[in-house]
Amino acid sequence: MLVGCSNDSLHFKGESAHWKGEYTTNVDGTSEDGQFEFVFKDGKQMKKNLEINVDGRTGGSKRTASESDETVIRMKTSCSGCAVTKDSDVFKVTIKWDGNEESFNLKK
Repeated sequence: MLVGCSNDSLHFKGESAHWKGEYTTNVDGTSEDGQFEFVFKDGKQMKKNLEINVDGRTGGSKRTASESDETVIRMKTSCSGCAVTKDSDVFKVTIKWDGNEESFNLKK
């Protein structure tokens, strides 16, 4: 007898004054493949000492760069045999750049 796991595609979003963020992930049982995307609302502009921290129920992700002029910043996630994201989860995002700091939540 075969038992199948459901495959769920989940989408979370949120924003602050200068940033918009999204997390899209595909969950299959105890496996997950996803991607965070952060958009700097002021367009293509050099950002120094960029640091992005994402904290959620299943763990955290971090990205740093001494300089970045990316308008869209992507961070991939993947795990197998792990605690996976649920549609009720909330991710706390903190972004620091050029001496600035903003925080916001990504929610379904």
